[in-house]
Amino acid sequence: MLAKKPQRTIEFAEQDEIFIKKLASDIGCHCSKVNERTYSLNRLKTGVQGKRGAFAWVHKESHDYFWVSTRKAWVDQAKLKALAGKNAAIVNSFPRDMQHAEDSVCFDTRTDYSNAVTVLGLVKKIR
Repeated sequence: MLAKKPQRTIEFAEQDEIFIKKLASDIGCHCSKVNERTYSLNRLKTGVQGKRGAFAWVHKESHDYFWVSTRKAWVDQAKLKALAGKNAAIVNSFPRDMQHAEDSVCFDTRTDYSNAVTVLGLVKKIR
């Protein structure tokens, strides 16, 4: 039998929630707490879990470090929509590589906040 390793739990503090609410506001969406380390970004503000339209998740890794993940397929759809609109500036905002898993895309809010907001705003529209 394999022994499970304890997972590090980093709880959100008040200043973290302020940052996540600002991120949601900049994207034009709503946020809700999923667990101690994760918030979801949702298209709709509703109490019904399956009806919120979650399109991204904000994870806390350390004291002041967050990353946002979304599905690669949704980012690809948003990129196609941006290309159809011939908006090269937005297309250049899309991440060049996938991280953490084959089917997800992650954004580092510390170094690439404005690009994350731009792309996630497009993903929200197609979701």
